[in-house]
Amino acid sequence: MQMAKSAQNPSREPQTAGEAIAQQIEDIPASEGANVLEEMSPNRAADVAEALDPRTAADILSEMEPGAAAQVIEEMAGPEASVVLSAMDPDDRMDVLQGVERERRDELVADLPHEDADEVRRLASYPPDTAGGLMTTDVTALHEDLTVQEAIGELRRLRERYEQMFYSYVVDGRRHLLGVLSMRDLILANPERRVGDIMIQGVRALPATLDQHEVARLFQKLNYLAMPVVDERHRLLGLVTVDDVVDVIERETTEDFQKFFGAGAEERLSTPWQYSFRTRTGWLVVNLATAFLAGWVVSLFDSTIAAMTVLAVYMPIVAGMGGNASAQAMAVAIRGIAVGESGLHLVRKVLMREAMVGVLTGLVCGAITAAVAVLWQGNWALGAVVWLALVINHTLACISGAGIPFVMKRLGYDPAQSATIFATTVTDVAGFFGFLGLAYLFLPWLKG
Repeated sequence: MQMAKSAQNPSREPQTAGEAIAQQIEDIPASEGANVLEEMSPNRAADVAEALDPRTAADILSEMEPGAAAQVIEEMAGPEASVVLSAMDPDDRMDVLQGVERERRDELVADLPHEDADEVRRLASYPPDTAGGLMTTDVTALHEDLTVQEAIGELRRLRERYEQMFYSYVVDGRRHLLGVLSMRDLILANPERRVGDIMIQGVRALPATLDQHEVARLFQKLNYLAMPVVDERHRLLGLVTVDDVVDVIERETTEDFQKFFGAGAEERLSTPWQYSFRTRTGWLVVNLATAFLAGWVVSLFDSTIAAMTVLAVYMPIVAGMGGNASAQAMAVAIRGIAVGESGLHLVRKVLMREAMVGVLTGLVCGAITAAVAVLWQGNWALGAVVWLALVINHTLACISGAGIPFVMKRLGYDPAQSATIFATTVTDVAGFFGFLGLAYLFLPWLKG
């Protein structure tokens, strides 16, 4: 690469803007270098990456958001891109390649060294949202028949190849996972003992097909730095590290946030408008239909509104407060589903709790709103109607906000994306119907 040449002659002035920026970020932390490249256009970032030392460029691209790193790789010249990809850890390399156009990806993989290309194809055989898709193949594995002295020598050799060595696993001749080594036991053991005799058996492993949600849940429960990945025959395939799990949790959190508002989980600032249109339109149409339902409920009481126009002032207050209460309950429910708290007995307990919360918050918010109505309009009946309507709507909002996500999950829909639309329908329809229905019953006193 160009940087390698300039390093041999430090007095030489940079010939390109890419070289100048590369010299500035060469020695800063990779995470900061990633921030610099992410602020640039992919074409300009590619020029900088080509001017960097391959190892440095690999570290920086690994710190970038995979989609952004993929755009940079696509803009780089083929040979330079392949050199950088070869310098990346297998799991990071796979994350980046998944965002590259298929034809371009095939070209880049073909230019990789044979061993790296085989790793890419092996990792590509597992869905990206499974343990196999998350794992790196850089895993320390020692044969059970090695002596302690031989094992220590092998670890020293592997240390030069692997940047991180979380645990050392013991395998047999067919690479079946047998156990894990304690470094303390290894150092203190007789040099002539077999590692199979001092290993810790019964090591917890991840099936390669295990969903990434379950992987993250196990890491949170066990507090491991890494966990081995095995195939259906319990053969050691690779390793999932805690930083991969942190990435999964962060990605799932942002996806759930986007889906909560009806956007596509995979949408990014650079996403083409066609994709955004396809993913958003369906739920917006459903939302439109539910909005017409709420409008129809209001139309049933047009004579009541005409007789008491001040009701129009409080309609959005009742519906809006119900929507807020529903969103709070829904956020708790969706988080519970995400972390696996979705047992039937727990759902019943949650619904009873939310009913109580809805009644109490409705009483408090209703009392405040009723006091405003009495002081503003000087009408105690209006205050009573608003108070009762808020109690009713808050109660229904909390129950539906907590219950609908579990119903949508049971029906096979993503609760984060679908529940909010139907919960909003409940709060709007129930809010308008309850408020205007009470107003109709209290109309003689309201007008008096």
